[in-house]
Amino acid sequence: MGLKILGAKCALVCNPSFDILPNGGVLFEGGRILEVGDYAKLCTKHPSAKAHFYKNALLMPALANPHIHFEFAGQKNNFSYGSFEGWLSSVMSNRSQVLKKATAHMQKAVCEQLMQGVASVGAISSYGLDRPILKESPLRVVFFDELIGANADITPAFEAFSKRHALSLECQSAKFTPAIAIHAPYSVHKDLAKQVLSTYKSPVVSTHFLESKAELDFLEGRGGYFKDFYAKHGLSAPHYVSPLEFLDLFQGQKLLLVHAMFATKVHLQHVKESAHPTLISCPRSNRLLSGKLLDFKQVNKAGVKIALATDGASSNANTLLLEELRIALFALNVPLLEALPQILLGATLRASHALGLQGGSLQAGFLADFALFGFNSQPNLQGVLHWLLQARRAQSLYIGGEWVWGSKRGFKAR
Repeated sequence: MGLKILGAKCALVCNPSFDILPNGGVLFEGGRILEVGDYAKLCTKHPSAKAHFYKNALLMPALANPHIHFEFAGQKNNFSYGSFEGWLSSVMSNRSQVLKKATAHMQKAVCEQLMQGVASVGAISSYGLDRPILKESPLRVVFFDELIGANADITPAFEAFSKRHALSLECQSAKFTPAIAIHAPYSVHKDLAKQVLSTYKSPVVSTHFLESKAELDFLEGRGGYFKDFYAKHGLSAPHYVSPLEFLDLFQGQKLLLVHAMFATKVHLQHVKESAHPTLISCPRSNRLLSGKLLDFKQVNKAGVKIALATDGASSNANTLLLEELRIALFALNVPLLEALPQILLGATLRASHALGLQGGSLQAGFLADFALFGFNSQPNLQGVLHWLLQARRAQSLYIGGEWVWGSKRGFKAR
């Protein structure tokens, strides 16, 4: 493969200090970054490396979308928005219709991720329909087989999950990592969750948690929407003493805590002390289903890291991550240029590390996953703000040091 240097007018390092390098470059080989710095100096230091410089571009680590449901990519107007309760009822009634022609919709959704500059995804799979598509895609995939089963008789649900997860384990590769998702406390019996988590060791675990007030009422014994939900659908309720009992399932786990819209300071402190959490926020999905947005300040005070994702088309207008980031930029009630680095780190460094990947930053030893975007501003924070406001698609995308999407320009010997 040999040494290669990629450079651009503006290099966005996406490290914790959010460094921006004018005329920056990255030296890489074999899917890993070796060195980052001034493009011209890298070329001088490594004269044998093939190189290419994009003079009107922004170079950054490829984006990561840590929570997306590809199987529901065909959803347009089948589900009801405005309340979580109305949405869940519509999902129970209409999901089979949405899954028709799922293959074509999922393939389109994969292309949309690549077009947005996304290299890594946390794919939440309820049925395994997306497994063959994602396995063959260029994407770097953490594939979460999702566990659902509220009945006290856990054997059928455990056996069905085991069969699906075995198929995922057979697909394991450098770019396909099988993992486990526990759907939510209202949909998974605690004995079933315990058996799955004790039987299978997952590098990272994902779960929806307190997405709605109805879920909080259910977990704290106040009845509400879920009081009659189970009888209506012929199910038995998965009883938890409290939200904390559910969180205790994940002791010592690397955990993606998704949504947590109604999580309190006590919940957040508890999960931080017992697990290794990253809170995954999906702003548009939360607004459509719960009518509000996450209180980022409360989460930051609790010391829990936040990453950003699109969720699936089942609860969003689309799964375009750049649009999601712009919505977050407008929604956060903090100074604009203070919010910008946090939002971009939430879709790069923090999102990648939440998935258990060493990516999301232009640093030595990190994955050579890069996205290039058109860029005509100054290489500073204000210029990056203008870029995010205008960006619609990547110019080029590299995964594992190899070009996979967009305009391809050859590296030249010097």
